[in-house]
Amino acid sequence: MLNILVVEDQPAVREIISEVVTSLNLPLHIGEAINIKEAKIKLHEQHWDVLVTDLSLGDGNSLDLLEELKNTGMPTPPVILVSGFLSASHMRQANALNIEHVLAKPFDPDVLLDLIRSTLNLGKRNPHDQSSSHNTNRLLPEVFEMDRKLGLLFRMFDEMPKNIDVTSVCKSALNLAMDMVHAQGGYIALFERHKEQLVRIASEGINDTSAKNTCPLQSTPFSPLIYEAEEYIETSQDVTHVQPCWPNIEVNAYIGIPIYLQGIPMGVLCLVNRLDHKPVLGENRHMLGLLVKKLDTLLDNRAVHAALADSMNETLIALVRSLEARDRYTKDHSSRVSHLSVLFAEKLGLDDEIIQLIRTGGLLHDIGKVGIPDSVLLKPGRYTDQEYAIMKAHPAIGDSILINMDTLARERLMVRHHHERWDGKGYPDKIGGTEIPFEARIVCVADAIDAMTTHRVYRQAKPLSFCAEQLAYASGTQFDPQIVAVALDAIKQGEITTQAKCDDYDEGVLPIQASLTKTLREKPPIKNAGVA
Repeated sequence: MLNILVVEDQPAVREIISEVVTSLNLPLHIGEAINIKEAKIKLHEQHWDVLVTDLSLGDGNSLDLLEELKNTGMPTPPVILVSGFLSASHMRQANALNIEHVLAKPFDPDVLLDLIRSTLNLGKRNPHDQSSSHNTNRLLPEVFEMDRKLGLLFRMFDEMPKNIDVTSVCKSALNLAMDMVHAQGGYIALFERHKEQLVRIASEGINDTSAKNTCPLQSTPFSPLIYEAEEYIETSQDVTHVQPCWPNIEVNAYIGIPIYLQGIPMGVLCLVNRLDHKPVLGENRHMLGLLVKKLDTLLDNRAVHAALADSMNETLIALVRSLEARDRYTKDHSSRVSHLSVLFAEKLGLDDEIIQLIRTGGLLHDIGKVGIPDSVLLKPGRYTDQEYAIMKAHPAIGDSILINMDTLARERLMVRHHHERWDGKGYPDKIGGTEIPFEARIVCVADAIDAMTTHRVYRQAKPLSFCAEQLAYASGTQFDPQIVAVALDAIKQGEITTQAKCDDYDEGVLPIQASLTKTLREKPPIKNAGVA
């Protein structure tokens, strides 16, 4: 007795698969499951010789179920995976699970029958065997089309909202749109109105020789979608000359649809090189319209969230600036620290996302000083030990200000840890080495440089030659040696300007470099170089 489990959420398709299995003319038991939950129970209940399963089910993805079973060590039967939308990532996941048989919907029932026989090592069908063909075969196109549309709707309303950022939402929507019209590639680009350019957020299956993610709107055929309220642009393969939908992307046909944000055209969904060359009409066109409306809702929510986050950031930065404006000696200190931090991050080759985090972290690093009494913060002279202890509370105060702001989680680490030391003798947590977040180590060096090279009530700004000496002294004790090396290089290259009258520096970089060795031998380092 053969045991074959069929997992399919659409009754009509499940019935077709069961009829195909029945035509094997062998003693067998056919089990059926309509979702992941039922399939998991049946797979645990008994042994199965073959599992025939759809990919997307009502409560999840069958590949994820198989991966879960594999990770728990549970043996699984040979699998025949059936799906109407097999993305590249799905295929990679199937290959990793050693699934040998993947069948795309719509399928010929006899092809499925041959796969089952092959999986069970039954050999090829005898010409005299009963065929799986039956009177309902004439309904197969309608059944599979219904199944495809239901699957697309499931993905649109169940899968897309699980993505938590704009890029992920756009990638999910793009893959869904490609499946809707059987396109081989496409992209989603958002419109930067002040620059009159499109910025490509997500792309699949396109061959862009330049790999540029931005281009002027006028270099594409999609201006009518943005400025003239056009709702749809389509060219077919039959057109003699197809204008490129993006510079350097070769296409034989494309579709363009506007993406909206709060009712205003703010981008383009472009689908290229469709397998079906007929114009997109009727229900398929309607499905694309539903997808764009869903995308509008998701992007709108995230755009509002981002706008609120940006507004909060600006409010916090304005608070820091007003705080610094009370003292002419520290005015614009955070802006300069931010600028230096970004300079070092760029020289370290960090990516744009991290650099932007460091830019904001530098601007906010001293926000905790809002909780320091004016009698200490604005004191015209050096601090007593007690006053210094009060001042040392500002990183922890800054942390407490930002702790409930999820959008500033990584910047908060820079605020809290920019006075930690490489040797673990800093504050507030006395962590050292690589325990200190890398971004905070960058801000720490930038903060010390600005503190040393700007005027204070109790001393004049120090020249960059002095600053370079102190950085070299404190490398490996107060500061991360990697950041110090980058900072010294920036000083040598003349990339840092300060308030100091650096006569010794103005003579050139080499005197600084030459003087370091001598100074290292003759002068002891200052304690906590450049504490701001």
